[in-house]
Amino acid sequence: MKTPIIILSGFLGTGKTTLMQYLISQFPDKKVAILVNDFGEVPVDATLLSKKGLPKEMLYEVSGGSIFCACLKDNFLIGLKALCEVKPDLIVVEASGMADPSGISPMIRQAGLSDQLTLMCTLCVFDAIKSMKLAANLDTIVRQVRGSHYILLNKTDLATPQELAKAQTWLTETNASARVFETVQCRFDTTELAQQMENPFALMPSLNTEGNRPDTFTVKSINGRIEDFISALEKEEALLRVKGCLTQNEQHWYLSDTGRGIEVTPSDAYISPVVIITLQGQGNALKENLIKKGFLSPS
Repeated sequence: MKTPIIILSGFLGTGKTTLMQYLISQFPDKKVAILVNDFGEVPVDATLLSKKGLPKEMLYEVSGGSIFCACLKDNFLIGLKALCEVKPDLIVVEASGMADPSGISPMIRQAGLSDQLTLMCTLCVFDAIKSMKLAANLDTIVRQVRGSHYILLNKTDLATPQELAKAQTWLTETNASARVFETVQCRFDTTELAQQMENPFALMPSLNTEGNRPDTFTVKSINGRIEDFISALEKEEALLRVKGCLTQNEQHWYLSDTGRGIEVTPSDAYISPVVIITLQGQGNALKENLIKKGFLSPS
């Protein structure tokens, strides 16, 4: 099973470090590794975590800029590879306040880590007062909000009802698909995150609208071994669902994803072709990958 990554984004001073410490406390039964990206030269957050008892091997620090910029990209990937060595259940990346984390998935693929790691979600911390004032002039904040799955509208205890209403409206207009939590000190119900760690398909957005409808195609037969075909499918980050039958050497095999991988079980009869469902706009690319790898014949 791939190790999930949670990205914490948000402008300087919004509460990312508070959120990071809270998340660690919410998963006491999980082996959590942390990658800290401080914008300054001195890694303050990494020092803070070390003093709180986080084992050295579970912590990697990158300072002096944003890990998603070209200048620190290699250091970021080296850090992820180092954390993979300790086999964590979860990796939490605290991005710098100036970071735009939207490019992490391609970076993981290009580094050859897509068979070990997967981006689970991005949490953006948005200061109900400060972030709202700065958003009009800082495109970084806009990109952070647009690239998030969850948004913590933080420091609500310091904002007026009018300020909260204005922030809520702006967040909805900027990223209508994200779930927004109103928080004080970044406290929120992490039940959904726990569910998503166990089942990566549990929190997919609604796929019933024209804008979110997934791509789908069927596979009736493959070239090569079923085991190799499954291994290739499990490396595809856009994959949502696999279900159906393949036949090899006159034996029928039923394929079905479980959230932890793709199971293969013998079947007494051929039920239907394998149906493959992907994120919208990704079906053709995934199919082309399977053709390039020799599993499917060009149509």
